[in-house]
Amino acid sequence: MFEIGSFLEKSNIKNYWKKYKLVLIFSFMIGSIIGSIPFFYKFNENLRVQKLIKEQSKLKIQYKEKICKNDNSEYKKFLSLGFPKTAIQKFKNCMKEK
Repeated sequence: MFEIGSFLEKSNIKNYWKKYKLVLIFSFMIGSIIGSIPFFYKFNENLRVQKLIKEQSKLKIQYKEKICKNDNSEYKKFLSLGFPKTAIQKFKNCMKEK
């Protein structure tokens, strides 16, 4: 009697596996996709932050250039006097300082 019960249990498991193989595979795939959503969200957020940091650094450099090339700067004075090499050197010094 005991052997028949265990045989029925084993055969039921095999039958269920045959019937519901695709359902189990699809449910595993859906579970793995749902589990990976936080990873993709965090990755996307990190990309956005890096992009913002790059844009801020570009804006800072443009602001520095604007200050160093304004009408009262040494760069403009030397450039208007006809000394382009000295003007470029003054511009580089100004960019390093600020």
